[in-house]
Parts: sequence; structure tokens; C-alpha cells
Amino acid sequence: MNRVYKEILNQLNLGVIVFDEHCQLLYVNHFIRDNHKQTVGLGQSLFTQFPELPEAWFRKRVESVIMFHNTSFTQWQYRPHLLNLMETRPITGTHELMYQNASLIYLGHYDARELICLVIQDATQTALTQMKLAKTLNKLNQEHKQLHTLNQQLKEAQSQLVQNEKMAAVGQLAAGVAHEINNPMSFIKSNIECLQHYTQRLVEMGHYLESLLQKQEDQQIIVSLMRQKEALDIEQIEEELPELINETLDGAKRIQDITGSLRDFSRLDSSEWQLADIHEGLESTLKIVNHEIKYTVNEIVKDFGKLPKIYCLPSQLNQVFLNLLVNASHAIDKDGKIIIETRFLEDSNQITIRITDNGAGIPKTILSKIFDPFFTTKEIGTGTGLGLSISYGIIQAHQGSIEVNSTIDQGTSFLITLPINPPISTSLSDQSL
Repeated sequence: MNRVYKEILNQLNLGVIVFDEHCQLLYVNHFIRDNHKQTVGLGQSLFTQFPELPEAWFRKRVESVIMFHNTSFTQWQYRPHLLNLMETRPITGTHELMYQNASLIYLGHYDARELICLVIQDATQTALTQMKLAKTLNKLNQEHKQLHTLNQQLKEAQSQLVQNEKMAAVGQLAAGVAHEINNPMSFIKSNIECLQHYTQRLVEMGHYLESLLQKQEDQQIIVSLMRQKEALDIEQIEEELPELINETLDGAKRIQDITGSLRDFSRLDSSEWQLADIHEGLESTLKIVNHEIKYTVNEIVKDFGKLPKIYCLPSQLNQVFLNLLVNASHAIDKDGKIIIETRFLEDSNQITIRITDNGAGIPKTILSKIFDPFFTTKEIGTGTGLGLSISYGIIQAHQGSIEVNSTIDQGTSFLITLPINPPISTSLSDQSL
């Protein structure tokens, strides 16, 4: 009967090994003998016949099976090749090691020995199929990530294109409005200057006539003149008229400055890369955003260093400055202060622009997201979440960097670093797409 059992075990497409509690080898079937590299000898230690078997780990498993009279399993995912058995079928043209599922089974107590059976199941086909599937899934995941990245880049490019078109339209409008205002303002200013000159001559003429009348003997004429002069409040007019004309001239000049700033900000004549003065861009942008920030910002400190002109797209950098200044004002509740610092780094041939506010600050949990497209902490309808994303893209296109540091209730600081001569020959819109 034992011969029948052994014959059955030898015909199984499973590996069967029987050993005792000391891991002394008592039986192996044909599956093991045929597929193991070395000849297996009975009565020997399991670990000398199968040196690849991890002894410490295996003995703990054996002790557990004997103690609890249970069965212990291990799958190919955790120990792919428990024993160095050759695969029973060629997989890729050559024989490879078999992937195995293994079971330790307690057989009982016989002839003063605790017997344990190790059953090895060939899981190669399953393993290869699952690994192929996992590889395919991993490839799909990678392609999905790439697709997501490309989709995100497309959204950013579209947003940049839309913003560029908006900026171009705003620039054209600003330049047009500036031109239409500047033309009449030029002759208004010219007329006021002429009026100032004529008024001075009329005042001088009045003084001359008064001096002539004072020499007349007819006191009645002199008294009548003084009464009329007092009734018309001529002295006050003579005192206030120059001041009124000067204030009007000053207002006209301020309007011309604003229209000039509009032209400088839009810079439609500088759509190509060119050398530009960063300080001029900052000054014109400050004038443009003054109406936006004056309600919360009490003080603007300009700590300007000596900067060389840099090769850039001036209107695009002005847009970055505008975004940062407006965001700074929005972060300030009251009694605000904005510091603008510029420096020239001679060693690296770069310049830096730092814009710092004393506003509410940005939480660390979202600090890494502020440059993401469409990310905003503002209420719906008050922000698109594109300002900082586009600013980041503009600085990247200039081969520069923009960094942020922020502390809650203390403020935020943006540091822009730009090379003097970036290795760029294309337009920003081309660079973005």
C-alpha cells in the first residue's frame, strides 16, 4: 500500500518533501528530484540538500506548524523561489527557475518523530501572467500620469495664451487711451502755461495803471479805484491766481505721467526681447496699481540697488510685478507696508527683485500650491488662480526663478532672480507653448 501511495505522490505535478522536526530529510517525490539541480539524498539535513532554503525563517515556520498542528502557507509574491527548482516548461526559450507557492503541513507523530510535509506548487504561469499584468498596469499608470501632465501643460499653455491675448488687448487699449488723453492734455497744458504768462502780464499792467493813478491829484478817482479793487477782491486774486495756475499745471503733468506709465506698462513697442531698465518697469507698475493698493498700503519702501539693463520682455515682467503687488495689497488688512528691493549679483551675472509685505501670510499647507494653475484662496468670482501661475511661467521663460517665503501674521516675500542675458531667442508665447 505504501508503494501505491508513493507512486501516486510521484505522479503528482506537485513537489512533496517529508522531513522530521529536526529537518532531516525522509522523502522527496519525482517532481523534486527531476527539477532540482542537485541530487537529493535522504537522511540528510534539509538545508544541506537545499542550501538555498533560508534556514532561520524555515525553522520558525516548522516550529509553529508542530506547536499548533496547523498549515503554513507562503506565496510566490513573497518568496518566488523557495527551492531552486527548474521550471517544468520552457517559458522564453530557456528553462528558468520555477515560481512557487509552498505549504507546510503537519502530518503527525510517527515512530517517535514529528513529521512535516512541504508541498511545492508550480505557480510560474500564474506569476508570469500577473507580473505581465502588473507591468501593463504600471505602463498604463505611467501613460496616465504623462497624459495628465500633458493635459495640465495644455491647460497652462491655453491659459497663458488667453492671458497673453488679454494683455495684448489691454495694452492696445491702454496705449490708445493714453494717446487720446495725451493729445488734448498737451494743448491744455500748453494753454495753461500761456494763460499763466498772460495773467502775469495783466497783473503787471494793473500795477502799472494803479501807480499812474496814485500820482493824480484827484483823490476822488483814487478812492473810487481802491473801493472797486476791494470790492473785486483783487489782492486775493493776485495772491491765489499763480497758485491755482501752478496746481492746474501740476495736475496736467500728473495726467501726462499716468498716460506715460500706461504706455510704459503696455510697451506695445517692445513685444520683442530687448534690453530694459527694471526700475522703470517697477516705477510704471507702481503708478498703475496705486489706485488698487493705496487703501491698504500706507508705505512703499523702494530699496533699489544699481542694476544694469537686462535682456527681457518688459511688458511681461511688468505683469509679474503687477500680480505680486496686487496680491500683496490683498493680503494686507490695514497699515500695510510693501518693500521692494533690487540687487545686482555680479558673480552670477544676475539681478534679484524682492517684494515683501507685512500681510496675513500664506499657510505652509498651501505654500507649495500657490503657483499651480487655477489654485486660489479667494472667494468664487474674485480670483481666477492664474496670476501666480502665469507669473511663474513668465519667469521660467526668462530662464529665471521665483521663490516664496511666508510666515502667518507676519507677511510674505517673493524673490525673483533673473539672468542679465538669458539664452532665449523666442517670444514668451512660443516658449510657453
